[in-house]
Parts: sequence; C-alpha cells; structure tokens
Amino acid sequence: MNHATKFTMMAAALFIASASTSAFADAGHAGTAKAHCNAMVETGESGMDHGGQGHTGTAVKHFKQMAQDGQECLNHGQEAVKSADKGSPTEMHGGGAMKHVQEAVTHANAAVEHGEAGHNDVMMNHAKEALMHAKEGNKHAQEMK
Repeated sequence: MNHATKFTMMAAALFIASASTSAFADAGHAGTAKAHCNAMVETGESGMDHGGQGHTGTAVKHFKQMAQDGQECLNHGQEAVKSADKGSPTEMHGGGAMKHVQEAVTHANAAVEHGEAGHNDVMMNHAKEALMHAKEGNKHAQEMK
C-alpha cells in the first residue's frame, strides 16, 4: 500500500468517526437517555443470568453497571423532559420513564449491596425488581423523541 492510499484510508476513517459522533450528539438528551436505558436493561439481564447461575461476583459487576447506565439515563432523560415542548412525546412519556428508571437504579444498588455481602437470594430479589422497572422505564423512554 502506498503512502497516498494510507493517507486516504486514515482520512476516511476519521470522517466516519466524526460523522458517527455528530449523529449521536444530534440525538440530544432524549437519544442519549434511550441508549443508556437500553444498556441498563441489557446489563441487568446479564446480571440476572450470572446471579441465577450462582456467579454472585460477576452479577454484582453487572448490577453496578446497570445502576450507572440507569443514572446516565436519568440525567439525560430529565434534561430532555425539562427542554421538551408541552404535549410532546418526550414530555408525555419522560416523567413515567424516569420514575421507573429511578426505581431500577435504587434496586440495582440494593442488589449490589446484598451481593457484596454474599446474600445471593436477596440480591436476586432486588435484581428482579430492578429489571422489571428498567424494562418498563425503557419502554416509556423509547417513546421520547
């Protein structure tokens, strides 16, 4: 590969990376909230799988990440709701979504505490609650525009 071809490939890669970053940024707070809500559900499901197999330490790591993703969803979701037009899908669905996400974060944090204390059964009970609220919150968050 000659020097000009390498330069062209690097320039194309940089363009694609900046374009994808711009597209993500253009999604605004609602789009970022939706992405974090999706991640929260996926991570919670992974934590449930590991906890159900008795892998408490791995489950705890997933529930910590679930709580972090949920908190990011809350941060961006609340900003999206604040700046939303009255009657918009974001304003109508955002409040309900954020209530469920807050509950999910609370239960995910409780799951972490109990898991770290070696109480796998109690951890799993909180994890089930966390995942239920995460899924419901995510359902509403996906309606935000």
